[in-house]
Amino acid sequence: MSNTTTVHILRHGQALHNVDRHHREPDPPLTNLGIQQAEALNLSFLPDVVVVSPMIRTIETAYYVLRGKPCKVLIWPDLREAHDAICNKGSPRIDLINRYPDLDFSECSSVWDYEKHTSENAHLRASRVRLRLESLGKDYANILVVTHRGFIAHLVAGTTFFNCEMRSYHFISTTEYIRENENGILQDFAPHALDQEAVEQEAEL
Repeated sequence: MSNTTTVHILRHGQALHNVDRHHREPDPPLTNLGIQQAEALNLSFLPDVVVVSPMIRTIETAYYVLRGKPCKVLIWPDLREAHDAICNKGSPRIDLINRYPDLDFSECSSVWDYEKHTSENAHLRASRVRLRLESLGKDYANILVVTHRGFIAHLVAGTTFFNCEMRSYHFISTTEYIRENENGILQDFAPHALDQEAVEQEAEL
């Protein structure tokens, strides 16, 4: 049974590496189209808290989506992308602090020295994120998560998210939640499973 917390998962807007597959710079920003995508996303709710990956494209997406709305923003390194391309190497913490002085980057490493990507590590990160989100749900009704396509595949079941696509989920009580990820591979998303069908069913009531 779902609780009253809704977790809205948003993939960042189009960034430079999404249009230039040979992009060789770390931490690319949004393109002009990516900014337009984020500005065009009209939320039907005001998030109680926004949880964001510590990369420029996700932070920019959050800023343009919120457009100055007063929201609590948390930066979680576990939301970073789930493979090791150069575009997925983030900026040093001091650069992020200088660029976004109103955000708290205390959870981030001083340099981008996170472990190399493996599917097992991504599954573990996704499990930690779901657990933390469930804990946040004790205090907040609407949580917006801004992250990356590859990591979303480990976080929730379903098809590929397009740039700036958002889907909503509730937590359900289950010991097993085996579904296909975006690559059609069966994966167990339990415990602390996020279920999109629960939201859709409640919307029909």
